[in-house]
Amino acid sequence: MTRNARDRFVGRAAEREVLGERLRVAAGGAGQVVLVAGEPGVGKTRLAEETVADARSLGMATAWGRSTKEAGSPPYWPFRQLARTLGDAGELSFVDDSEARERFRLFESVTDYLGAAAGPSGLLVVLDDIQWADPASAGLLTHLAMGIGGTRLMVLATYRDTETHDALRTALATLAREPLVTRIRLTGLTEPEVARQLAGVTGWAVPDSVAAAVCRRTRGNPFFVGELGRLLADSREHGQLPDGVRDAVRDRLARLSQPCQQVLATAAVLGSEVDAPALAFATGLGIEEVLTALDEAAAAGIVDGDRFTHDLIRESARLEVATARRLVLHQRMAEHLMDRADAGTRTAEIAFHLLESLPAGDADLAASWAERAAAQAMTQLAWEEADELYGRALATGARLTPAQRCRLLLAQVDARVRAYDMDGARRSLTTAADLARREGDAETIARAVLTMEGVTDFLWDPTGRALCEEALAGIDEADSALRARLLALLVSADAWRSSIDLDAASAEALAMAERVGDRRAIVEALRARQMARSGAGGATDRLALGDRMLQVGQDDDSALWGHLWRFDALAQLGEIDRAEAELEPIVIISDRLRSPLARWHACRSRAAIAAVRGRFAEAIEIGLQSKALATGAGHEGALFPSVGFLMGVRALTGDLDAIPADLVEWHTTNVAKASTKALFALWELMLGDREKAERLYRALPSFDTMPAFMMLSSLTGTAELAAEFSDRTTAADIHRRLAPYADLFACGGAGVVAITGSVRLGLGLAAATLGRLDEAVRWLRECAEINERAGVPPWTTTARYHLAAVLARRKRPGDLDEAAALAASAAAVADKLGMAPLRRRAQELSDSLTGSGGPAKLTRRERQIAELVSQGLTNRQIAAAAHIGERTVETHVQHVLGKLGFTNRSQIAAWVVGGQLGTEAP
Repeated sequence: MTRNARDRFVGRAAEREVLGERLRVAAGGAGQVVLVAGEPGVGKTRLAEETVADARSLGMATAWGRSTKEAGSPPYWPFRQLARTLGDAGELSFVDDSEARERFRLFESVTDYLGAAAGPSGLLVVLDDIQWADPASAGLLTHLAMGIGGTRLMVLATYRDTETHDALRTALATLAREPLVTRIRLTGLTEPEVARQLAGVTGWAVPDSVAAAVCRRTRGNPFFVGELGRLLADSREHGQLPDGVRDAVRDRLARLSQPCQQVLATAAVLGSEVDAPALAFATGLGIEEVLTALDEAAAAGIVDGDRFTHDLIRESARLEVATARRLVLHQRMAEHLMDRADAGTRTAEIAFHLLESLPAGDADLAASWAERAAAQAMTQLAWEEADELYGRALATGARLTPAQRCRLLLAQVDARVRAYDMDGARRSLTTAADLARREGDAETIARAVLTMEGVTDFLWDPTGRALCEEALAGIDEADSALRARLLALLVSADAWRSSIDLDAASAEALAMAERVGDRRAIVEALRARQMARSGAGGATDRLALGDRMLQVGQDDDSALWGHLWRFDALAQLGEIDRAEAELEPIVIISDRLRSPLARWHACRSRAAIAAVRGRFAEAIEIGLQSKALATGAGHEGALFPSVGFLMGVRALTGDLDAIPADLVEWHTTNVAKASTKALFALWELMLGDREKAERLYRALPSFDTMPAFMMLSSLTGTAELAAEFSDRTTAADIHRRLAPYADLFACGGAGVVAITGSVRLGLGLAAATLGRLDEAVRWLRECAEINERAGVPPWTTTARYHLAAVLARRKRPGDLDEAAALAASAAAVADKLGMAPLRRRAQELSDSLTGSGGPAKLTRRERQIAELVSQGLTNRQIAAAAHIGERTVETHVQHVLGKLGFTNRSQIAAWVVGGQLGTEAP
């Protein structure tokens, strides 16, 4: 790049030192990403140019890619430029094909390509102005940052932090957690640096008062300083300053010849790149006149090659063009591009210029090209851009038939669902359905409602159910793929209220889909069957359905659902290790799909495992990601469980003030409030408001109104409240409903967000409430053992605390001693896990059983067991040595742990080896 010799680089010593060090690290084989942020004109691009020079001095190759805010640029535009610069764009296909349909594969190919391009000498890639990058490019940057650690590649990305969009903000938040990412924010130059820059521009040392005035007026922004400096250099009255920087730029442009001003104004309107043939066509000037004008502009420092030297200059030039003239220029530019041989590859540009020519241009032509550009964006997985283009096509005022308008609306729904904009998807879908209804077109109504396949959405389900029934009534065929898919969707939409026989309806849909042999219909019927079998009795069936989905489905969407169903079923079957093994394929597939909805499912699954394993900080972090995804999408079906999960985890940890009041209010008034009142009653109980907790509890609806897939979680959660308020009637109902499912774990049957251990906990609590203490002891003892084998320490400890409480009530010989040990052990483990409420309750129980609150004394038998533990013997070996049962050994070990305040056998061994066995207490 060339620069005016007077405009030398000033300041940024600290930033250049950081960048130089990052370059050397990258050249050494540890890839780096540096993000440079700041306001317009602060010198981000110029700093990048200096870094390019430094990289070349180290022998590194360099390449640039620039984003533009012009809507005509195709998706991945900065990366396309990189590929072109590096000389073999053929290796990268940004167009969908049979081998690279998912974003993940594309992102991987770009990462591999750039890593290989770095070679042994290294490569610096500059991505300039990423505040204008399309969402797909922002996602690709994030992926790139995560995959270049072992390469000699450095990515330097600049952006205006005053103009970031949602996709970029999400990318920046993700990048902030990556260890190889460095962030730099540029601010204004100091007054001495301003003085040096002014001297370089004007050729003379400006008075201190002038430098101070310029610094104050520009806040040290180098671009603004340079513009005022040039004005000073051209003025005989040194020291005169205009009121605004734009005035300085306007004055500078006004000094050019009239043809040059005309060409620059046209170029500024048409795009960020200066294309001489296009300018000649748009202005009506000859190519020689255009080239002469551009030479004049280059000599004045207005353009540099095929670009304006700064986008602020371009913006100032563009604002000087009247609206009517801008419309004509865009129309002429579209005509020029459509006449080119490569028009097929410039769909987005042509659509942009046609759309910008409205209302003066051809609305029908603009709508047609916008639809083509949107469809192309969909094949490139640039869903956000496709959504915008479909919307602009609809808004052109073109003479669209109702069928054409429906087609555009439904395509927009597809784009919005994939981009996880559920609010927008609902609006477009409803509009399309209304149009189809007015036309009496049942098939289009069917296609409309089927765009929401695979999405659970409280706000949409009632409307979706009604549309399914309307479409079914209007379709004459007895057997068809369309009818099978509608029947399947009706089951999913009705799962919350169970007003139809879901089992029979889903079986009918699957049978019909198999008769017609349509793979898509079979996939959707399997989804309906999974929802129909989401009750506690269907876990084994759902595991088999997941396996079948993996066999039948031929795409990542189907594979994701297959693994998710397996995860949910395995969690409910209590096979937590196997459920956790499903996380890896779930995460890999969700990354490939690059769908926020798929990412939400991956997050909710990971969070559930983190919480049940006792990794609460990790669970909350992932839970917050889930909530953010659901909130951004306006998706109630995901927001409801995300907020509930966070409340549940924070209730376990005692972080009771962490959820904002507005979310609490939202949750209590939500459409699913019947299933959340129990959670809020427990919440109020932990806060100490027993009266409010009991009011919420007494208002709980009948379990018969509960969706089948939430039943186990609701029953076990309510069992603790029934025990707290001595509600024998409810306890009996809970016990009756839970008894057939004692071997399962309490969690949802579809879309698991929380796993709360063995169902035996609810059975034990219910039995205790009914006064059947022997039974309660049996259930709770088995619950603790099962939870421990499954590796779920929070619920193992919870079961042991409740077992201690029941033993303290029963008071048979040895019960109080065992209760004291269990309570002390539970308090110690809860403390280690960070479960403050449980630790407090267990400690209170322990203190009440040991009198003074000090440690209980070890019995002779317990001292014997402790010594055998210190020898590294297993429970079975100790049982043989002491001539007692293995379960009795386990009880004694728990007593020892509790009495000594220890959490594991190694601590017992250390205590014995330390010579304290002869004492009665540690």
